[in-house]
Amino acid sequence: MCLTIPVKIISVKGNKAKVDFNGREIEVDLALVKAKKGDWVLIQNKLAINRIDKTEAKEINKLFCSLKEEK
Repeated sequence: MCLTIPVKIISVKGNKAKVDFNGREIEVDLALVKAKKGDWVLIQNKLAINRIDKTEAKEINKLFCSLKEEK
């Protein structure tokens, strides 16, 4: 099973973006998505697969946090 995770883009250079992944910066590929600094994207295996709005990203992250708390 694969999960897509919402992250916020910190910077963009060509088809690569640095994103905030739980307080860490990682690089993801933007080959499938047109996005800019400040946008939220869903990533899977360091590949951005869809752009989403901030509200949706926050709701998904809230669900992930609630799942961690249930353990």
